[in-house]
Amino acid sequence: MRTVATKNRKRKKKYPWRIILDNGRQIPVPSQHDFKSDFIQHHGCSLVAFYMALRYKGIKKNMQQCLAYVKKKLKCGAKYPLTEIARGINMICSGKPATYHKSLTTEQLNVKLKKGHMVLFEEGNPTHTVVLLVDSKTGKIWRFSDGKKSVVTVKKENVRRCTNKTYRGVVIVK
Repeated sequence: MRTVATKNRKRKKKYPWRIILDNGRQIPVPSQHDFKSDFIQHHGCSLVAFYMALRYKGIKKNMQQCLAYVKKKLKCGAKYPLTEIARGINMICSGKPATYHKSLTTEQLNVKLKKGHMVLFEEGNPTHTVVLLVDSKTGKIWRFSDGKKSVVTVKKENVRRCTNKTYRGVVIVK
């Protein structure tokens, strides 16, 4: 896996980074605050994770198509909980690749990431969904959130996990 900056000026604002997986698939990293939709701007972090997970599985939908799909098929509170995001991924993808967990230990998360799985992780204070991926060459764990990328450790991320009954959780996408 590697990340590259988007060169196309029209796309750079909404999708500042692209993840290129070892199998050649590309995942644009959306910056939710740069979309026109008010819902995406303020409550779209779980929708961004949904979009990235679909791209990870090779299904190409744009953010507006993802928003239309989740509005039609999934239940929403202030934002879409990870239980619904996992259900939506499994509805679209064959083989039910998304697994929801209320919480995982640091060791369990490390094992899932080292296997090359994508992790959708709910953080608390404020409640926010991020995507975690591991670079197979360097072993670094990358955190993607709102069009930004950073290197993190699983231990630090797990400390930040959300404890709210509705929004807590982790989704593993195989």
